[in-house]
Amino acid sequence: METKTKSQGYLYTFSKENFEHDSNDIFGDNQLKKAFKKKEGIILTMIADDHPYLIHGVENDLNKDPKIKIISTANSYSDVLEKVSHIQPDVILLDLRMPGHDKHDLKHYVSEIKSKANCKIIVFSNETGWARIHRCLDIGASAYIEKAISIGRLAEFIHRICEKDELLIFTAEELPLIHFSKRQKEILHFIANGKENDEIAIQLCIDIKTVQSYVNEIKSKFAEAFGIHPIRPRTLLLLASKLGFGNLAVNN
Repeated sequence: METKTKSQGYLYTFSKENFEHDSNDIFGDNQLKKAFKKKEGIILTMIADDHPYLIHGVENDLNKDPKIKIISTANSYSDVLEKVSHIQPDVILLDLRMPGHDKHDLKHYVSEIKSKANCKIIVFSNETGWARIHRCLDIGASAYIEKAISIGRLAEFIHRICEKDELLIFTAEELPLIHFSKRQKEILHFIANGKENDEIAIQLCIDIKTVQSYVNEIKSKFAEAFGIHPIRPRTLLLLASKLGFGNLAVNN
């Protein structure tokens, strides 16, 4: 994990190498789009937002990057679903609150989009809060970016998501302060490195039930600090990585 603190926000990035399963991989790729990308190296981008002035501003910003091409815009969820299978974007900047969001939850729309196109979804929103952020990542978004603090950096984020296959959060939310015991910290390093409970038990020479007990304690602390219920395995890995655990010796 890489954490950068900026005056206008906090950037958290996560490598996908520790994830055993990436839902983006289960959808078929579009061969014409692959050929175009291989030849041109262009990131085909769709902007979905119901505020025309915001779309105009984002287009102006991204058009400065010769490797990013805006191929479509949409102003509702139904508009996104109607267009996405035809245009086959690499990336969709998706606003949370567009017409249609009351009809189905976001998980429905993310699933529908990914069934029609092999693309990365960047949730692009004015809303904040750790529970909302991780909910979006849990259901398949590759990034959560807050609009108010991202001006001038969207192109950078799109390149990182597409070229480095990173998960990314850019938010004004500060990390909560959580106190962990020495053993909990050891286990958090293993969790952030993608280890399962049985592997952790072997490495620490303790019973797997003991590991599970520590993991439950860690989940409880995360749930209280971040307001996320329940703490799913993918969220647990992300939170551990975001707090700086992983890729370190367990005695650090």
